[in-house]
Amino acid sequence: MTAATDFPDSWDEFCLVGIKVKGGTFVYFDAMTEDITAMNWMKKDIETAVQVNGGRTVRRVPSADPEGITLKVYPTEADRSAQGIVQWFHPQSTDDATDPIVVLNTLGRDTFQIVLLWTTQLPDSTLDADGIPTENEAAYRVQAVNAYLTDYTPSFDNKQLSAEVTFKWAPFQKDGTANKREESTNTTVLAAVETFA
Repeated sequence: MTAATDFPDSWDEFCLVGIKVKGGTFVYFDAMTEDITAMNWMKKDIETAVQVNGGRTVRRVPSADPEGITLKVYPTEADRSAQGIVQWFHPQSTDDATDPIVVLNTLGRDTFQIVLLWTTQLPDSTLDADGIPTENEAAYRVQAVNAYLTDYTPSFDNKQLSAEVTFKWAPFQKDGTANKREESTNTTVLAAVETFA
């Protein structure tokens, strides 16, 4: 049995991003942490009311909707794959995977599961097929389910085709079940990723 790996001073540089459309399989991206430009999970604000004696009472405001996560990607095709994103934003009645791939604007929306993983095992490629580090590797993972791809903004900044994509989700489902969880370990193996509720 090997010794546990110490947690690093910070999680930076390498990140594994997994995206799965509901009913599909994960597509994994070897990502750079700096290309995750926003992680606005949610707010739990309060408001106060002044009393006649100058004191204040606190009213807890219901959790605000998270603004989600924004990723910078570099698409090279229109397929629904690790090289393309537009067909996720405009889901077709049947995914087009035959050249030439054609993606029409649609009114449809899919729901997604998003997984972000930082681990001392990266950039090693020996993670298992589900993107789970081996035992005794330090890791930090964020998972969100029932997310929507709400923004797809292509650009040619730095004279390269890139796009910023934003996924958003409600903090809770109708029954109060959480749509996001965060985990860390440096001894045991992380559990399998959450499934859609």
